[in-house]
Amino acid sequence: MRNLRDRAIGHHRKLQAGEWRAPALQALQSAVVALPEDTQRLVLRCVAEAIDTATHDFLFALQDAHDRKLGVEVSVDGTSVAEVSDGLQGEPYGERGWIRRYSEYADAHRAG
Repeated sequence: MRNLRDRAIGHHRKLQAGEWRAPALQALQSAVVALPEDTQRLVLRCVAEAIDTATHDFLFALQDAHDRKLGVEVSVDGTSVAEVSDGLQGEPYGERGWIRRYSEYADAHRAG
């Protein structure tokens, strides 16, 4: 959650705060900074939802590859994460999910 979800949401929050100096981001950053605060919160919510959807789909594909024995595995300390899960795509959600437990921005999807 920290290396994917939080980095992406943190990038967006820096954009909203006008903190990026990269020339390639200046036009987008200026447009986002100029948005009303309620619209900025809505955009943050959209960013979090997009990240969560992409993460869900990626985890579903990993679980499917494991279940179909396609040779794609993610292991932590030598243990297949798909093997010990009853559905990787569901792991991020809920009160005991990865988002709630590990994300600095656990409530970003509720912004706005």
